[in-house]
Amino acid sequence: AVPFAEILVVRDDGTPAGINNSIADRCIDTVYFGDGQKMPIKRVNGGTPLCSGCIPCGCPHCGEIIINDPDGYRVKLNTYTVTHVYPGAGSYTISTSDLYRNDDVENIPYSGQKAFYLQSILLISNFSGSNTSPQFTNPPIDEACVGKCFYHNPGAYDVDGDSLSFELSTPRGANGQTVLGYTQPGTAPGGLFSIDPVVGKLSWCSPTVTAEFNIAFIVKEWRKNTDGTRIVIGSVLRDMQVIVLVCPNNPPVVLVPPDTCVEAGTLIRKTLSVTDVLVSTDDPNANRVTLSGSGGAFSAPAPQAFLNTTFAVTPYSSLFTWQTSCEQVREQPYQTTFKVEDQGPGVPLANFNTYSIKVVPPSVKNVSALAIGSSIKLSWDPSSCNPSSNALVGYKIYRKNNCDPYTYKPCETGSDPASGFLLIGQSASSQNMFTDNNGNKGLTVGQDYSYQIVAFYADGSQSFAGSQVCTRLKQNVPILLNVDVLSTSPTGGSVFVRWLPPLLNPADLDTIATPGPYQYRLNYRNGSSGNFEPICSSTSPYFLGLTASYTHSNINTADSIANYQVEFSTSTGLTGVSNPASSIFISSTPSDRKIALRWAGNTPWTNYKYTVYRKDPGASGYTLQATTAFTEYVDSIHIVNHYTYCYKILTEGQYSNPVVLRPLINKSQEVCATAKDLTPPCAPSLSLDASCKSGFLNVNWTNEKTRCSDDVLKRVLFYKPTLEAGYTVVDTFNNNVTTYNYDGNSLLSGCYALQAVDSSGNASLFSADLCMDICPEFELPNIFSPNNDKVNDVYKAVKVKQIKEIALTIFDRWGALVYKTTDPYFQWDGISLQSKLLVSDDTFFYVCEVYEPHISGVRKRELKGYLQVVR
Repeated sequence: AVPFAEILVVRDDGTPAGINNSIADRCIDTVYFGDGQKMPIKRVNGGTPLCSGCIPCGCPHCGEIIINDPDGYRVKLNTYTVTHVYPGAGSYTISTSDLYRNDDVENIPYSGQKAFYLQSILLISNFSGSNTSPQFTNPPIDEACVGKCFYHNPGAYDVDGDSLSFELSTPRGANGQTVLGYTQPGTAPGGLFSIDPVVGKLSWCSPTVTAEFNIAFIVKEWRKNTDGTRIVIGSVLRDMQVIVLVCPNNPPVVLVPPDTCVEAGTLIRKTLSVTDVLVSTDDPNANRVTLSGSGGAFSAPAPQAFLNTTFAVTPYSSLFTWQTSCEQVREQPYQTTFKVEDQGPGVPLANFNTYSIKVVPPSVKNVSALAIGSSIKLSWDPSSCNPSSNALVGYKIYRKNNCDPYTYKPCETGSDPASGFLLIGQSASSQNMFTDNNGNKGLTVGQDYSYQIVAFYADGSQSFAGSQVCTRLKQNVPILLNVDVLSTSPTGGSVFVRWLPPLLNPADLDTIATPGPYQYRLNYRNGSSGNFEPICSSTSPYFLGLTASYTHSNINTADSIANYQVEFSTSTGLTGVSNPASSIFISSTPSDRKIALRWAGNTPWTNYKYTVYRKDPGASGYTLQATTAFTEYVDSIHIVNHYTYCYKILTEGQYSNPVVLRPLINKSQEVCATAKDLTPPCAPSLSLDASCKSGFLNVNWTNEKTRCSDDVLKRVLFYKPTLEAGYTVVDTFNNNVTTYNYDGNSLLSGCYALQAVDSSGNASLFSADLCMDICPEFELPNIFSPNNDKVNDVYKAVKVKQIKEIALTIFDRWGALVYKTTDPYFQWDGISLQSKLLVSDDTFFYVCEVYEPHISGVRKRELKGYLQVVR
């Protein structure tokens, strides 16, 4: 169902206030549905005491009079309603239009000749669910006073709970195009004009002239898609009228409580304060202010909000009450708009304020945790809140590895990442139990575990996190404390391993129920994969007779990580196995005057501090270098290339259970690395200083020593004659040379590139190509005199410049070949190829192919002509 309404201003005599009065007040309006269809729709409201029934339509009092101003105008509401079935999913622009607006609108030139247009964009999706356009509770007509701030709020709300945003737009005319010549009220003329994008409050401070103005704004509705991103799923264009008059009035004010959130079922009782500047008048109602609420809590599913005082002399207070319920749970807050309107004098003025209330699902109650073996079983009371329009989807389970409390911010739902809780799973709405076995890897004995359960709903709403519950596993198995590398060697390394025995008490290990003999069996694995193999055991008929440590010798600690676990058995068999623990293993990456260290380990305890020790070249022992909380460190303090430095890490860690010994101190293996420069210099930058005509070319470059690398040793200049050719070395230059001068012995055309090389032999990338093309010249004369007078005795080119090769042939007048050459610098002395004698005075003809070596490739140019031989 798509409702449309037109607001019509009519004169005091009841006739519409525009030209073409018979058209402006329509009995039938046409709606375009955006799917290629349209339909004429009859007005559904009508009938007044002045015009009973209004059938057939034609009486100017048909519709609904909503303003009957004694100063000479009425405002009438005409409503048209239709139901339309769309062919399928899609985005549809629904629109309607009237031929004419009111005359004399201040900010629309020739307004009476321009069309009035409304539209809504409706998105129908198979995935996002049903969609209803935003609704408005305040009419699009209002009055303002010259020199007084004007306020208006459309009272928009969305029954689907979609988020709304507001933005200024422009009135539209024929075919939805912007009305030509329109200006915002703040510029034509008047003060600042704006709209609050969140609550939709229009502010105009202040009108400066008495006139009628049109304004427009768009209300967009937003909804989360499947990946959590909000997208626009519809919008409504509202076109409204503001009539500015002269009046000695000031707008009243309503003060509302700060925005809040409450658990569903909470009774909200808040006091609203209404004030106004009182005027002296004989009218007993002139100093009374009307308070009303719309949208938000007043449009929510039942029960809705209530105001106990709505019309009184200011200042006065009104009690706002709202009994929230589970049916009102949704992700978006209820933005409740309060409007206060005085009684004059002159023009009644209004003001607005917004109170945002978020109704949150109640937190999950009575969460309990029970340790069973290496798992913890959670249970809780099912949520009593399951709205019919916003179903409970399920529960999210969060865990952290300590019992530290966390204080949430007010109105913060779900689990705050800053609390340390991580999402480990979720259950359906019908399930109120969850077993945490750490992804089938088992939880750690000695750690404390805290849990929080959060209920979540179809629209993305989440409950408050609620109280956390903390527990730990039974300590009836050993807990590893040390995997401490004592020495580093490929074959003779050693590791000290120690563990904490099970706790002797009925809740953990009951030695009466499980008598001896007792046994520890220590298992070892070299590397991060493979099976554990036993390496030693300790057996005793008495529990206190067991040995809880072992030094593992003659193993490879230099190249791989060492992993251990401890099995514990009684007379009844295997009781359990400790969580495995590994040594800390360092890897190193040397570079130019620095060595990067990274280390890793798999320990059931948490390491929180790492101390780096270094042994310098020639030193007998290690010294403290740095302390960090991270698992990497770059050492650049007094590192010299080509020297070897050795490192080891001392770790400090602990279990979250404060009963377990802390801190736990363990060492890594030793690792050595030789610093070396692996960083190439930056690619140089080239420039050309050249002139083709004069045959001048210099290649210049900048000294990039201060960039990327500080030890550039030399630069290598490369050349290629064409774009497709490969580079060859021209020359090598020391660090102080920054230019290369063309020697004139080779072709001027070609491309150049430069490469920088540092003292370690690291070569930079090539610089960008710089290419120079030629402007070749080749010209032949038309006469020569081979008479041995040493003047013009040979025939040769008068211009030769940047020519690689030619193919010249000369013929006599009978076509006999007398000379040929490929040398552009040829000199013919007049001797015939055929007779070997000097040719006689005569006219000869030539054909010359000139091969010009451009950088894109060799181009051929052909010359034809004649020459005279004279003596």
